[in-house]
Amino acid sequence: MTELEAWNDSTEQLSRKSRKGGKRRRHNPNAVQLNEEFRDSLPSARILPAFFWSAVLSLLSVANPLLTGLAGNLQSQNLYAGFAMASGQSPYANFFGTNGVLYYLLSFVSNLLGSTIGLAVFQFIALFIAGIYFHKIMAYFSKSRETADQLTIWFYLFVMAAGFGGIYASIFALPFLMTSIWFLVRYFENGVRDEMFILYGIDAALVFMIYPKSVLLWATASLVLLVFNVRKGHIARGIYQSLAAIFGFLLIVYSVGYYAFVEQILGLAIQQTFLFNMSLDFGHDQILWTLAIVGGALLVSGFLKHFIMTLFSFKKGKHTYIKSTLVLAFLVELVFIIGNANFDVSQLIVLLPYGFAMAVMPLQQESPEEVEDGDFGPEPVRFDYLKASFFLPLIICLFIPLKPVLSYVMEGNLHQERTEIANYIQENSESDAKVYAWDNSAQIYLRSQRLSAGTILTAEPYLTTEANQAQIVYDLNKNEAQFIVVNQKIALLDGVKSNLERYYEVLDLGTSDLVVYQKK
Repeated sequence: MTELEAWNDSTEQLSRKSRKGGKRRRHNPNAVQLNEEFRDSLPSARILPAFFWSAVLSLLSVANPLLTGLAGNLQSQNLYAGFAMASGQSPYANFFGTNGVLYYLLSFVSNLLGSTIGLAVFQFIALFIAGIYFHKIMAYFSKSRETADQLTIWFYLFVMAAGFGGIYASIFALPFLMTSIWFLVRYFENGVRDEMFILYGIDAALVFMIYPKSVLLWATASLVLLVFNVRKGHIARGIYQSLAAIFGFLLIVYSVGYYAFVEQILGLAIQQTFLFNMSLDFGHDQILWTLAIVGGALLVSGFLKHFIMTLFSFKKGKHTYIKSTLVLAFLVELVFIIGNANFDVSQLIVLLPYGFAMAVMPLQQESPEEVEDGDFGPEPVRFDYLKASFFLPLIICLFIPLKPVLSYVMEGNLHQERTEIANYIQENSESDAKVYAWDNSAQIYLRSQRLSAGTILTAEPYLTTEANQAQIVYDLNKNEAQFIVVNQKIALLDGVKSNLERYYEVLDLGTSDLVVYQKK
């Protein structure tokens, strides 16, 4: 008997015992031992592929000092966060931040090493852990290591495509999403003890303190867990689990939140992270463009097809609760991605665990064949993700090399001007001088090593609200910026324009896309 056949056989036997055991199994002390044996019999994850791909993605990260110039708007702001905190500033109070406080603390720690490469190391760890648990989840549903292996490769390719250059907070949330999904998979098979919900709550807290939007998984899972425990008659057990999860959650929130309390930024942190990321506005100007991108991504990745197939698979009565959890989380995440006015392609990364899980959950095992010991076990279905998705994922792979090439071709002159202006500012100002970049990138600050005079670092995409517009006008009207760099493709607010005309003068540095203003 092969190892995989033995695993399939033990899975089938456990399933039959689960259906026959009823309430008696819940009170049987041997049940926990049986399920621990079942958990141990699952195929071990492949470490080498996760290590290799995590290393590749991290080496290609914009946290690599050789590639920092390729950083996009959000990436450059994330890099600036570490620099600003190392200079004594606080997130949310001194600069606008939409990521969780724990993410900014990681940026701060990495910057203390004197280089941004530390953030790439943290990213490697996050991707490595995420890849290991992703493989476990895919192997569990598909009953095939080969299927899990190929899906692991596609998982990393999709992360690279949606988050090219890395260091997005959504990437750092992946390991906690994966470990919690794996926890729920085992729980619905009665494979974990109730006290382990402390770790489940810790996962929720960590992801909340890194990328708040990801916590939607725990919100939807709470509803499914409630239904599950009610239908199984586990009311008291459910209460105990909730208390354990809350304890784990508060353990991390109080520990990390102490920094926010000491820095007196707790209210600002809630406003700029949770409320900013969770606000919904289906009437925003970019709604059609967002729908087009998200719809195209779901179609090309095959996730739309996987979603429909998963819905039809409910009638087969297999993995009902975990399917419900992942389908609901997938839908809720889509609603908050589309309904938020500040869409970025990197937000699609949080959909990957659900999309790939829905690819393998509907797979049905082929007719049983007799194995060597006389028992019967299902044979794993042969699954080719690329063929099943009509080879459309290849389009996503083509996007990976095209993105930096297009950026260089379309904005090559702009990148060069930013470098020239940053060098000029660095040579003609003191180290404690402040500047401001009315731009769609924070590269001016990074290259000049000067702090921003405004709380909102760049004009895009955060000036979509009147409150943010008023904030930047207020900050710039204090005239703390010695230099203000203006991207001529981004319209100036009236209050900013009038202040520039009154208190600043234009410097002729021979640039065409960017205009430099110096304080009179």
